[in-house]
Amino acid sequence: MANRNQGFTLIELISTLAILAIVASIAVPALTELIERNRQQALMHKIQNVLHNARAQAVMQRRTIEVCGSRDGQDCSTSWADGWLVRTASGQLLQLTQLPTRDALRWNGFGQSIRFHDNGTSPTGNGRFYQCHKGQLAWQLVLSRQGRLRPGTPTENVSKASLCD
Repeated sequence: MANRNQGFTLIELISTLAILAIVASIAVPALTELIERNRQQALMHKIQNVLHNARAQAVMQRRTIEVCGSRDGQDCSTSWADGWLVRTASGQLLQLTQLPTRDALRWNGFGQSIRFHDNGTSPTGNGRFYQCHKGQLAWQLVLSRQGRLRPGTPTENVSKASLCD
């Protein structure tokens, strides 16, 4: 007759829990960093899409489109951390984006807003969007006067690290 009282001893159970606790303490910070990088990339793609769409609307509708940071969702401001507006030159609101958390999105350019003319150019919008993380530049998007947007290279990110001081 077989012994039916088989199971784990207290020492085996404590050893297993200790190993699981060590593995979890190593995995949780890495998972947190992964989530933060994904959040940063999502913000970068969101601003990229908005600028591409605003430029395309300006060309297709043959009118000037303005993109500007907004704290309250109604008026333009110098801060892009809360969200932004897309509107016509006459002030008609086309799109409002409000960020769920106050991200460290920053704009460094000629003016506080970006205007795309009917030919797709942005002569006063030459500048860069960037986001800082732990005192370093996480990413940047460079907007040329022709209205074209490109991501910053790693070399540019290192050279512009002083923006995050």
